[in-house]
Amino acid sequence: MADGDDERNGRLSSIMNSLWSNNGNDDTLFDSFKLTKKQRIVGFFTSLLLGALCFALALLLLPVLILKVKKFVVLFTLGSVFSIGSFSFLWGPWNHVVHLVTPERLPFTVAYVVSLVATLWAALGAHSVILTLLFAVIQIGALVWFLVSYIPGGTTGLKFFSKLCTKLVSSSVSSTLDV
Repeated sequence: MADGDDERNGRLSSIMNSLWSNNGNDDTLFDSFKLTKKQRIVGFFTSLLLGALCFALALLLLPVLILKVKKFVVLFTLGSVFSIGSFSFLWGPWNHVVHLVTPERLPFTVAYVVSLVATLWAALGAHSVILTLLFAVIQIGALVWFLVSYIPGGTTGLKFFSKLCTKLVSSSVSSTLDV
């Protein structure tokens, strides 16, 4: 009986290792779902578009946020997950997850997951509009950080445009208010 359990555990271990191993750049977990380059690109843009649609619908609920906070959070969180998940189409799901937990991406991943959970908790558990908005802003920040970091020169460009916008706003405010 013990030999049968050991054999069964050995087979299960071998199956799990073959499923979850990542040799080279192949996404071995999803080998049976191989997508062509065109399908991956279409999946990426479709997922990104669905994310944008969910964000747009969530933004439409902003004027009535106090009344529709749960709908806002669900749409907003779905938009965020679709946007991040779109990169799984390009790299493969397992490679994307492995990439997200690398040391240079781990702060983003932690901030993103915590903001997702906190946003859902604030809306669905605590029923606090203020906390929901706060965590939603943190979620937006984590998402922008993620998306911009993948654009070549994206973080440099983001710093440049944020300085430019800051100068424009400060000059506009100082000329309007005579400060």
